[in-house]
Amino acid sequence: MKNGKTINYNEIGDVRYHRNSRAKNISIRISSDGMVRVTVPGRCSFHRAERFVMEKNNWIRQKTLKIKRLKEKNLVWDAGDVIPVRNRDMVVLQGDDVEFVVNETETGYEISLPRGYDPAQPEHQAAMKDLVAQLGLKEAKRLLPGILASLSEKHSLPYTRLTVRRMRTRWGSCSSGNNISLNSGLIFLPDHLIEYVMLHELAHTLHKDHSKAFWDALETILPGALAYRKELRNSTIIA
Repeated sequence: MKNGKTINYNEIGDVRYHRNSRAKNISIRISSDGMVRVTVPGRCSFHRAERFVMEKNNWIRQKTLKIKRLKEKNLVWDAGDVIPVRNRDMVVLQGDDVEFVVNETETGYEISLPRGYDPAQPEHQAAMKDLVAQLGLKEAKRLLPGILASLSEKHSLPYTRLTVRRMRTRWGSCSSGNNISLNSGLIFLPDHLIEYVMLHELAHTLHKDHSKAFWDALETILPGALAYRKELRNSTIIA
């Protein structure tokens, strides 16, 4: 093809070359699905671009592996990705602005990535993660209080006050005064794990520790709680 071609390399897989007459330098971009895309300036030959890729072979493999690991943990996104939120979605699009653009829709949010966004760049990953977490906090504050209140009433486990906030390491907590804190990142989990965390904290209104009495009470309230606990441990916090 005159303006583009795809070559498969044994160590790094498919690499897509695309000519851009406005580009000044050869650039390599790795998307969140692991696809390597190379922009070739108008006056540069594809042969020169291919040599450049070979020179960057080790760097490409390292970046691809890192992105794959982050992708598995749901911590890196690119255009075309859909981030599930309870009953809604965050759809990631490629934008042409210098900043992120967010539009709220009937079914969730559309996040338009800024021009030049590169999921392989740590600062871009961090900015995107922070934006997703901010939107998650908004949704969590809107939805989680009603779910907790409903579970509290259903199981006759009253609490004093609820706080929903971003937390780095904990899904929730319950104070000695029965004030419950919930991680806004819960909004990205499936319904059964949201319910597990909430019932876990509500059970702490009866037992403040993780004694056998606590786990017995939680298992009575939510059969299979220990299995949910294990599943939660393998979930990533987006907050």
